Amino acid sequence: MSISVKHMAQMSRLLEEALELDDVGRRRWLDALELDHRELEQALRRALLPRTGTLRGAAPSKPAHRRRVLESGQRVGPYRLVRELGAGGMAQVWLAQRGDGAFQREVALKVPNLSRRRPDMASRFSRECDILAGLEHPNIARLYDAGTTEDGLRYLAMEYVVGESLIGWCDGRRLGVRDRLTLFLQVLAAVQYAHRRRIIHRDIKPSNILVNETGEVRLLDFGAARQLQSEAPHTELTQTYGQALTPDYASPELLRGDGGNAITDVYALGIVLYELLAGNRPYQVEPGAAARWRQHAIPATGVQKPSARLGPDAGAARAMTQNELARRLKGDLDSIVLKALATEADDRYDSAASLGQDLRRYLRGEPVQARPDRLPYRVAKFAQRHQTAVAILAALSLLACAAMGYALTRSSGAGPVEAFQVAGVVLSPCGAAPRAAAGAPWSSRAARSVR
Repeated sequence: MSISVKHMAQMSRLLEEALELDDVGRRRWLDALELDHRELEQALRRALLPRTGTLRGAAPSKPAHRRRVLESGQRVGPYRLVRELGAGGMAQVWLAQRGDGAFQREVALKVPNLSRRRPDMASRFSRECDILAGLEHPNIARLYDAGTTEDGLRYLAMEYVVGESLIGWCDGRRLGVRDRLTLFLQVLAAVQYAHRRRIIHRDIKPSNILVNETGEVRLLDFGAARQLQSEAPHTELTQTYGQALTPDYASPELLRGDGGNAITDVYALGIVLYELLAGNRPYQVEPGAAARWRQHAIPATGVQKPSARLGPDAGAARAMTQNELARRLKGDLDSIVLKALATEADDRYDSAASLGQDLRRYLRGEPVQARPDRLPYRVAKFAQRHQTAVAILAALSLLACAAMGYALTRSSGAGPVEAFQVAGVVLSPCGAAPRAAAGAPWSSRAARSVR
């Protein structure tokens, strides 16, 4: 059969599920294939069993490894498992407690996904341990312990954060735009700290950003991180894990398979900021598509402004109407987000710190770097920052003009009508409309000029 792009995307997702199995596991997986994917069965068999073709039940080339299943109460090193917190394609995370009585502490225990054991998982865990050991920041989950069990199972014991994901925490409390930006600045501080130590996260997304009950952010999961000073851009580890674990938050260069750098994380931060403000992601990426197809999911014409792509309940989650939210995002915030999401890395903010500086400028009512530096824009921002002073100055100017007009009429001895004419001429330079030429009432001319 001819394979379309759609079928290629489906095959990519399916192959990701089966490639880590041994021969027996692959045959069982193929035999249990869902009916919706039966049309791809022959192609999948050729890819997964190239030496045995489509033969079913052939003898395995090596005995199948017995898969262990972790359970509550089980011991992993000195820790006793309590309950599973989450699982991904490569690892599981469990809530655990010290089981040897050394001290009382709950930890988030990260272990390889036992249903998908890979020979290179030990190298990956060692790398993640080295990275976390060098990161000490209040907004990054801390590493407490690491080790290997007697039967070779690696584990990382990390800070257990009781909290919610960034988006869920904000929506649940109906935080407004300003409060969301203030919280997001904590995320930027954590990422910039890692960047200063030449650590690139490469998997920034809301579920990897937790907020505790006191409103403090913790950045999690450096499993896909890259340590620039010790890892060449195209090492085997980078090729294996450098692909974005979550394509919806990945930069164009990660989707192309590049190792990534600090500006790669800026792009992911831009998508998180987009969703935080608009209640919607800028675009949707097919989750099963391989990297060479996923990169085409990013719109070639550019990303829509957040104000034009609001989620259906975004306004309510921010304690305002949809129209109010759109007006709030138009202008500065639209420009900041789109600069972070520039397709070309050179057009983005050059660091998480630069993105944070522009957000602080916005919060202070100052001109932001993401917009062109034009005089009318700067004047408008000045007036916004000093509304009371500008209003007082305008009132004083009108009073001064009126006083000047009154003084002129008194000195010329003019009557009431003439006084009005003179005052109108004097007020004109101060922003008031002069009296119309003879034969045309001032009120009608003024009305037409406003329209």
